[in-house]
Amino acid sequence: MSVTAVTAVSVLVHLLNQDDGSAPATVFGYAALAVAWLLAVPLNYYEHVNSIRSSDVIFLFYVLSIVALSIEARTLRLLSNYSEGFPVQLCSALFMISTLLIGFIVEAWPRSATKVQQCSSAPIYDKANLFSQITYFFYLPIIRLGNTKSLTAEDLTNQLPECVYTAASQPLLDQHWKANQDSAAKRGKEPSLFRAVLRSQLIHAPGLFLIRITRVLTNFTVPAILSLLLAYFQDIQDPSSSQESDKKQPGSGGTDHLTRSTSLEYGIFLVFAMSFAGLCNVFLLAVSRQYCFTRGLEVRSALVSMIYHKALKLSPGSRQLSTTGQILNHVSIDADDWVEGGLFLTMWISVPLEIFSALYLLHRTLGWSAWVGLLTMMSMTPLQIWRVKIYNRLHRQRSELADERIRVMTEILSAIKLVKLYAWESPFLTRILNVRNRELGAMRRAGALDAAMSIVFSSSPLIISFVTLSVYAIWGGPGFTPGALSPQVVFVSITLFGMLKNPISTLTETTSATVRIIVSTSRIQQFLLREETEYDAIVRELDESKRPFEEPSIVVQDATFSWSKKSELVGLDNAENQDDADETQGLLQESQDSESTGIQRPTLQNISLSVKSGSLVAIVGRVGQGKSSLLSALIGEMYKFHGFAKTVGRIAYVPQQSWILNATLRDNILFGLEYDQGRYERIIAASGLEPDLVMLPAGDQTEIGERGINLSGGQKQRVSLARAAYNDADIYLLDDPLSAVDAHVDQHLWRELIGPQGLLRNKTRLLVTHGIHHLQDVDQIILLKDGCVAESGHFEDLMDAGQTFCQLISDYAITHRDQGDSGATSGSGSDIAETQSQETVASGASGDAEANTATSKHGDVVKDVKRDRKAGIIKEETSNAGELKLSVFLTYLRAMTYKYTVLIVFCHVLIQLCSVATTLWLKYWIGQSSKIDDQRNPTSLKFFLSVFALLTLICIIAGMILKWVSFGVALIRASEYLHRKFISRIMLLPPSFFDTTPLGRIINIASSDFASIDGRIPAKLYQIISQGVAVITSLAVVAFTTPLCLFASPFIAVIYFLIQKYYLHASQAAKRVFSVTKSPVFQHFQETLAGVSTIRAMRLQDRFAVANSRLSDIHANAFVAYGYCIRWMEIQVQIINVIITLLAGLWFVLLPQGSVNAATAGLALSFAMSNAQALIWVTRHYCDMYLHLIAIERVEEYSEMNTEAPRLTAPDSEAGRALEHHWPQNGRIEFVDYSTRYREGMDLVLRSISFKVEGGQKIGIVGRTGAGKSSLTLALFRMIEAANSEWARATNNSSNQEPQDLANEEDQLDGGKIEIDNVDISTLGLADLRKNLSIIPQEPVLFAGTVRENLDPFGELEDVVLWEALERSYLKSVIAALPGGLLFQVAQNGENFSVGQKSLICLARALLRKTKILVLDEATSAVDIETDELIQKTIRTEFKDRTILTIAHRIKTVMDSDKILVLDHGRIVEFDSPKVLLKDESSLFYKLAKRAGET
Repeated sequence: MSVTAVTAVSVLVHLLNQDDGSAPATVFGYAALAVAWLLAVPLNYYEHVNSIRSSDVIFLFYVLSIVALSIEARTLRLLSNYSEGFPVQLCSALFMISTLLIGFIVEAWPRSATKVQQCSSAPIYDKANLFSQITYFFYLPIIRLGNTKSLTAEDLTNQLPECVYTAASQPLLDQHWKANQDSAAKRGKEPSLFRAVLRSQLIHAPGLFLIRITRVLTNFTVPAILSLLLAYFQDIQDPSSSQESDKKQPGSGGTDHLTRSTSLEYGIFLVFAMSFAGLCNVFLLAVSRQYCFTRGLEVRSALVSMIYHKALKLSPGSRQLSTTGQILNHVSIDADDWVEGGLFLTMWISVPLEIFSALYLLHRTLGWSAWVGLLTMMSMTPLQIWRVKIYNRLHRQRSELADERIRVMTEILSAIKLVKLYAWESPFLTRILNVRNRELGAMRRAGALDAAMSIVFSSSPLIISFVTLSVYAIWGGPGFTPGALSPQVVFVSITLFGMLKNPISTLTETTSATVRIIVSTSRIQQFLLREETEYDAIVRELDESKRPFEEPSIVVQDATFSWSKKSELVGLDNAENQDDADETQGLLQESQDSESTGIQRPTLQNISLSVKSGSLVAIVGRVGQGKSSLLSALIGEMYKFHGFAKTVGRIAYVPQQSWILNATLRDNILFGLEYDQGRYERIIAASGLEPDLVMLPAGDQTEIGERGINLSGGQKQRVSLARAAYNDADIYLLDDPLSAVDAHVDQHLWRELIGPQGLLRNKTRLLVTHGIHHLQDVDQIILLKDGCVAESGHFEDLMDAGQTFCQLISDYAITHRDQGDSGATSGSGSDIAETQSQETVASGASGDAEANTATSKHGDVVKDVKRDRKAGIIKEETSNAGELKLSVFLTYLRAMTYKYTVLIVFCHVLIQLCSVATTLWLKYWIGQSSKIDDQRNPTSLKFFLSVFALLTLICIIAGMILKWVSFGVALIRASEYLHRKFISRIMLLPPSFFDTTPLGRIINIASSDFASIDGRIPAKLYQIISQGVAVITSLAVVAFTTPLCLFASPFIAVIYFLIQKYYLHASQAAKRVFSVTKSPVFQHFQETLAGVSTIRAMRLQDRFAVANSRLSDIHANAFVAYGYCIRWMEIQVQIINVIITLLAGLWFVLLPQGSVNAATAGLALSFAMSNAQALIWVTRHYCDMYLHLIAIERVEEYSEMNTEAPRLTAPDSEAGRALEHHWPQNGRIEFVDYSTRYREGMDLVLRSISFKVEGGQKIGIVGRTGAGKSSLTLALFRMIEAANSEWARATNNSSNQEPQDLANEEDQLDGGKIEIDNVDISTLGLADLRKNLSIIPQEPVLFAGTVRENLDPFGELEDVVLWEALERSYLKSVIAALPGGLLFQVAQNGENFSVGQKSLICLARALLRKTKILVLDEATSAVDIETDELIQKTIRTEFKDRTILTIAHRIKTVMDSDKILVLDHGRIVEFDSPKVLLKDESSLFYKLAKRAGET
């Protein structure tokens, strides 16, 4: 800059020293130039030192200075012949240009090495200078890196613009959305989220409009210059015609004009001008696209965050309306539609402008005939409106069906363990496929609509060009005479028609995309307008220190709560008159006219209670009386109709069904709080988790799987308790946390944590319990009956009252049984036995004798037994490295079938041949027109027009067939085949797969990846074939007319191949990272929705919202990186196209005058330009489709995984013959030296188990938590296979197994076998085995659907049989009172039934199966003792001739068993009758029974 300034000063001095003087303007100009550059020096220095990127002002100053000096230099050169002083100025101008070019290069050079940029954390886009941002040169280092290694998420960090971060985008949109709601409320209208989104982006509209309009204008500058260039070729081909035309022009000097229009300089100027316009169009196109995508991504990030925040606020009624599947679809599909929303919505600016610009240029070329094309286009508008309405409806149907499909899949896969235990894969698979078929039906109708409307859209450019040229040929001349067809007219028109084709075809896509965006936004809007929880229904004061001393912590006065707003208030008199004999009337009990009105009574009525600070209150009652609902009401999860409720202090909530995060065990306990070692270790000890930490592979750093899959029910409940305790809240709401733990653990938790002497002794505790053995120790007891407080008081007071509570205790109190047997044991002996029992339990809990030393205080030695290689259970989602295999593409073609593929290609070729034939026919027509003397020959004109019409008609018919086959047949065939293959394989994968794979990952594929398969891949394939055939035919035409192009074609092909290959390495990796980073967003959504009650109760919404924002930003960052890859490729390809067009134009200009045929040059240039556009789009679509094929790669990865053993038994096998004879007939079970593990590479959970169970025996299975009780039942159902067996290895899906240690005995032992009625179950098909076994699982599960479908999904049983089963499971009166009875709709996850009622429905399922073997896996842990007694009575009578294996925490439940199987560390410790074991006071069973009061 200094050199330039000095040069300007030197010229200024030179001018001032001239004798003849200089013009004042010249002197002032050089003076201003010198001052400007002298001032620019310090500014530039300051900018280099303090700025991370070049100043746009200085950058543009360089560019404008170079352009201005170049113009000045040319002027000085032209004037140098007339003055002697100009050569000095010319030389100085050239010198300044050269120095400015050097300065420009320095200014534009990347500053990655500067200290200020290295210290900056700004995104790489913000660090790039203006030139680098326009050309995307800043992304080249990552493109290079992608060609040397497979890119990972770490390589793509820091790509996201600041405005796209959720922290910036969500508050902005939320502000506009609230303003829109307020405005709509004032006007009495419905708010519009779509308008709110547009208003939030209004600040970017001017820049966006300017870029779009400028790009359209530069785009149409090219054909305008092409028209001048063709006129130039026509002039040099026939100068005489040019002279004559010039003479006709008034005021024109023919010779001067001829010199100007045929000079070589003029021709070169036109070629360079056309290339420069094309180059500007390239840059503007890339910038506008990226700008639009950034805006769309900003909206998407905001919408995802708003959906998440709304999900945390939904009321009970709204949660029933918005299922998990629907919410996930809002995130994965509806919000994603906005990613391209900015691009398509701004096309409503550019597309009309492009159409009218093309028509204007056509008017200049063809005169008034061009407006006939406009009228033709306008006549199609009503059809466009009709199509939008139909497409809108079809898209809504498809979206709703996609919601339903995802909901059904989510629900089924969440309970896949139960589905497999019942062998229900087939009916549930049919349910998913039925929804999918309805979804495909909507897609097929949309394909038919596209085929029918292709005549309006795809074929409209052909129709318009035919009508316009025909009218011009017949009446387009002066006085409605036939128009003269010249090369300039025809080929410029062809170019303009080609350019008109793009906006018209884009209009179709834009209309469809706009409809999708509006529909998707309205769906999100509907969700955002759902009813929210009324936080003011419960008065919550979080600061407990401000509570007056005498004020209770919890106060409820005459409050009525319900899960539904439609509940009908029922008076207390009605409630008291309910039949006391009905033990199981619960949450769903209705008023007498409920069947006719369909209105349910409130769950809780007229509740009044007061809980003192620091007291321990027990809430008791039968199943379904409202115990859990009372806790939910206190945390604001229910509707409050009237009354008053208040809590003082922070609340910690422990739900009945534990909610465990996919994180380490420590993270599950800390729950986002700071780690305090002392407090943490005290809570671990009080929660009884110390022995578990010893067993876990990495102690408290062990990863816990999704839904706590690698923890037992008791362990999950204790982790949930530890989390609540660590939260150090003031009020603890404990929903039956002791039901899932063993008796000795129950005692430990009561003594150390919950009870009067426990760690929480100074806290306010509300404990829902079905046990009565701790009730004497509580401060207050609340008995609920029919949703009302029936009794309340201290234990002694309630016993003295002699009412319902007294009767319950009298019949079932453990103390009464203890008194009956206490005479045989002295007081001292009892104390000794108690002490020994405690010691044995503690010893057993920590392992065998050698492990006792490992359980030091506070578990300090946990760190010594960590095995990090097994610490993780959830496999990280990996992406394939390297290039996408050809087999993936062939997979899609096979899914479509090859015959449809061939038909699609044939139609594309036919259409393109007709298009080329039309152009060649027009060229032939031009040639013939010049030879015919009488151009008004009607026969000749009719002949030409007839052929033209025939070719157009063939194109239209072929286009309709092509659309139908592509989008109405082949697409549906491929989508149906791939989805069926995927979901069928998923349903048959072994349970170990679901233990290590988050459900969100599978749902991500089922939603996002299949969205690509259903829409994007077929659309891209259609465009690739279309543009590819266009490129081939264009090259053939150009080669035919200009043989020299054949020489350049190989070089062009190599360049394109290298660019796309160079680009694909990086873009594939970015796309894979994009796909992988989306699954955690889904997983976090699902975890949040599952535990939303806990999150809201503990007021942790903000922390989870921040976690969601972080995951969403990581995903958006990968998308931005992927977008930069696309933009970089577009720039490179289009620059090469501009160079090709430039060289082609220069070739014709530099040929000797007279040797250029204007028609040939016009044909070659028009096809070269269209070929360039086709090459751009074919490269873009090819790369896009190549990347979308990653969806098929991911689907195929799951579709090719190892499944479980065959579902059906070979009919000619011994097992098959046994099935024909109604196996099993006796129910005899034998374990023969059986060992198993959950997955290959894991430790054994059962070790050399051997025992026999005779048919009809009742076996009780007991043992501490983690002893292997549930594993034994899973082995019986072959949910886990025998260790090292053929099927254990065949079903393993681990991609990177740990190396096997040959010296390890466990890896070499024979896993043994299990026989049922002398048939090895490993020889049976899984469905045949599981259908002949019954189980009542530990965690009862209901599915959305009718009660009937939950009992009999195959639809094989009569209603009478179902009612009989419900009656025997004590549910008939409850179900009969529901609207519809057996047809009553069960909510998602059975949320409109209590846990106890769900357990009873599972009992009814077992009654219906009528198998010889029944497994009870802690089936009655969620019911009260009275209901438990009734269930045991049912089991004893209804299953008296069946073999029963019972796992129970209550020792009383298994006391009447024929034998007791005691397990410890996966081995059999004891196996004998209860009487024999109880006689041996050293037996573990005796000590467990003693602790439970059963001795």
